[in-house]
Amino acid sequence: MQINREDVSRIIGKRIQNFRTQRKMSQEELALSSEMHPAYLGRVERGEKCPTVDTLFKISQGLKIPLSELLDISSEIKPSNTEAMERIKIALLALSDNEAVEIAEIVERIIKLKQNHP
Repeated sequence: MQINREDVSRIIGKRIQNFRTQRKMSQEELALSSEMHPAYLGRVERGEKCPTVDTLFKISQGLKIPLSELLDISSEIKPSNTEAMERIKIALLALSDNEAVEIAEIVERIIKLKQNHP
C-alpha cells in the first residue's frame, strides 16, 4: 500500500479536527492551549502543513489525549485495489485450478450484484 506525506498530513489534520470538535473546542482555543497561532493550526487541520513531532505533542496536550492516540492512523488508511489484487492472487495460489475458477465466478457475481445495488 502506498501512502505519501500529503496523505499522512491530511489524515492527521482531520483527526485533530475531529478530536477538537468532539471536545467542543474552537481552533482558537486549541491553538492557545497548544501554544501556536490559530492560522497555523487551521493549516495543520486542512493538511496543508506537516507538523513536527513537537507540534503534534503540543496539540495532543491541548486535546488532553496521548500523542499515540493522535498518531494512530491505521484505521484511516484504506488498502488500494493493487494491494487487494495481490492478496487475492496469493490466496488463489493455495487452491486447485477448478477451485480458483469457482472463486473467480463468485467474485464476478458479487461485483455484478454490487453494481446493480449500490
